[in-house]
Amino acid sequence: MSGHHLIKMADLKNILTDAGLLQVKTYLQSGNLVFNSDQTNKKILENIISEAIQHGFGFQINVKVIEKEVFLSAFLNNPFVNRPGIETKQLYYLHLMGTADQTAFIELQNDPRYSEQMILRGELIYFYYPNGYGRSKLHGSIVEKKIKVSITARNHNTMQQLAKLLTGNE
Repeated sequence: MSGHHLIKMADLKNILTDAGLLQVKTYLQSGNLVFNSDQTNKKILENIISEAIQHGFGFQINVKVIEKEVFLSAFLNNPFVNRPGIETKQLYYLHLMGTADQTAFIELQNDPRYSEQMILRGELIYFYYPNGYGRSKLHGSIVEKKIKVSITARNHNTMQQLAKLLTGNE
């Protein structure tokens, strides 16, 4: 929820609590939150959140719900973290809003114009930006167009902080 549509996290927490989510915790002004729910269907939860935001703030956004175990596993099993010479500040997690076009991903991965390293696992692409994200020519919009699916990207620090929220170690 960064960029075009800014929402105060306290306001977001309130509307989502009113929508039935439990123990809602937000992380900074990032649009990321952790919650519990009696509802276990991800698609229904995504719709509940999206509709609450539409009703409460007047605009529609894509929402990605990731179960606690899936999120923690994705964070803890980043294939780049333990490689020599890798700086975690240059790691990004691109969460896909669906399934990537595999052929297009392989083409992107092998494109000699880009020095970035990337690994696709399910609905997540692990990215390593060796020269830093800010200097890269390979940003989210290019990835989205190539693999034909919307994404939401998070840096390693944000993922780490959300993992702490999920495990109660904040």
